[in-house]
Amino acid sequence: MMFEPKRIHPVGMILSFARMIKSYIIPAIVFFFVGSNDRFDLYFIIGGCCLALLIVVTSILEWWKFTYWFEDGELRIKHGIFVTKKRYIPIERIQTINISAGIVQQLFRLVKVQVETAGTGIEAEAVLSAIKKQDADKIQEVLAEYKQEIKKPSLVEEDQTIPQEQTVYKMKTKDLLVAASTSSGIGVIISAVAAFVSQFDELISFEEIFERFEFLTHASITLYAILVFIGFFIAWILSIIGVLLKYAYFTVVKEEDEIRISRGIFEKSQVSIPLKRIQAIKIVQNPLRQLLGYKTVYIESAGGSAVDEGTSTILFPVVSKHEVSTLMEQFVPLFKQNSRLHRLPIRSKKRYMIRKVLPAIAIILPLIYFFQPWGYSSLILIPICLVWGYYSYKDAGWNIEGDQLQLAFRRVSKTDILVYRNRLQSVKTKTSYFQKKYSLQTFECTIKTGLVGNSFPVKDMDERDTDKIISWYSYETGK
Repeated sequence: MMFEPKRIHPVGMILSFARMIKSYIIPAIVFFFVGSNDRFDLYFIIGGCCLALLIVVTSILEWWKFTYWFEDGELRIKHGIFVTKKRYIPIERIQTINISAGIVQQLFRLVKVQVETAGTGIEAEAVLSAIKKQDADKIQEVLAEYKQEIKKPSLVEEDQTIPQEQTVYKMKTKDLLVAASTSSGIGVIISAVAAFVSQFDELISFEEIFERFEFLTHASITLYAILVFIGFFIAWILSIIGVLLKYAYFTVVKEEDEIRISRGIFEKSQVSIPLKRIQAIKIVQNPLRQLLGYKTVYIESAGGSAVDEGTSTILFPVVSKHEVSTLMEQFVPLFKQNSRLHRLPIRSKKRYMIRKVLPAIAIILPLIYFFQPWGYSSLILIPICLVWGYYSYKDAGWNIEGDQLQLAFRRVSKTDILVYRNRLQSVKTKTSYFQKKYSLQTFECTIKTGLVGNSFPVKDMDERDTDKIISWYSYETGK
């Protein structure tokens, strides 16, 4: 074991400094522009220099006072500048060790280690921001040896070795390209550009830019359409590049009772998820991927800080729908997707379609009133929303197979949730006045993920169907 206290690499000082600067930079910019004048600028510069010096000293002291080591079956951490704090994490409570490497760590051949326990919420229990790869490997070896020790049967001799079976999945180049070209990252790119512009509008001379492109005020609608298309095309290309960098070398390894997921080029990441922490499996198809016959598979785990979307971790970014069952059988054999679902009653269809059309009408009416005659083009939203509502109804359903519940619904993407009865935190039904009139209910189940859990509703189910699910769940909880 690592009995001697160790410090993280001195690069940790740089990372600590960058983290503190990041937390102060936005307030500093706002403060600068709000009170900008000659005398204020001088005080601001002096105060900024003093703050930077203070951050440098604090970063050095934080690094110097931070040590970690293993002792008496515990990971022990000692830190604190003015008040010394000690943290003791029993090895048996450590669930996962997540290893990642950002650009700074990779420059110095270091890694970042996040230690997560059974009670970990959004934040990791402990973070070693910059240590050598061999030290991270040693930490994993310590955990593996400890787990083997407590699992070792009394009849097995000390020198007897048991071969470990590994199941490995490596993302194909074709699937990576499909994931990149069909991702929803274009919205993130556009939002990021808008946020940047809003933050720095005082530094950029937009008036001068608008003057140079004043000729566009007399351009035809065709030119505007071409410019918008070019803008979205550039955002799409940037989105593709981002996804390629994020999911390059995506590999999943199943070994004994845990799954390890690694990925990335500039920011390498490795996440370990014990099988017993998996609360549910989520299978998602956005409209474009559904058209092409691809699915994305997520793991919904109990807690964890290294997640992809909220409390979800991507297990397979993009795989053919024909491969999903085979891969799930290999990596998460407990969960099985069933294509035969109990669908919603026909009387639910009208409600689904009305729910989608009403918000569209609220948008269309003002556009028609204020922007004639172009506002009438917004009427195209009505058939689009009707089709959206129809497919939201068509794709919704449920199924019970043994102890597993499967729910299917569509917001924009088609989603299937697979969860076992003993991993449900709660189930409930809701009935509105209009649902009661048609003997319909909204069913909702909740699983433990993160700090507050995650809920999955299916609207307008037949009351008899929700009663069946409640009875199925109550049978287990009543034992």
